[in-house]
Amino acid sequence: MSASTAIDRIRHRTATRGKRSETPHRKRDLIGVDFARFATSQPSGALLPLLMLSLIVALGVASLRIDLIRTRYALATATADEKRLIEEQHALIVEKLQGRDPVELAVLARERGFRPANAARSVADPMPLANLMTSGLESGFPPAVSAAPPGANSGGIVRKGAR
Repeated sequence: MSASTAIDRIRHRTATRGKRSETPHRKRDLIGVDFARFATSQPSGALLPLLMLSLIVALGVASLRIDLIRTRYALATATADEKRLIEEQHALIVEKLQGRDPVELAVLARERGFRPANAARSVADPMPLANLMTSGLESGFPPAVSAAPPGANSGGIVRKGAR
């Protein structure tokens, strides 16, 4: 017999006796009914596996969140390193371009004791496309190379007094 059946029987008995006023006597109708035997349920065998599964899922979610946080920190570190390397690359490109400046080269040559050349030979660049930079900071044209300096003979040699 379930609890709801017992309650229905009690209500039916009170309804057949006659109308009662809605007073505290209504509470007495349920006195003596043992609800404890109806309210208890059999322990379920599926409860333990369900608890274990929920624990495993919770640990998995926690592990996933930790991995995501670790990945975000690694990404932030890699981004900072990339910015630092790009700045270093820009500084090296500027230094390289300053090293190609003829005026700068002449000053460095004088400081290191070089003397002006008696003869200059101009040679064509054997690999003109190898000098192109892919960084986009320089133009996409190959460097200009003259065939020979002004006043040079067919071999590209300039004599000191032949200007």
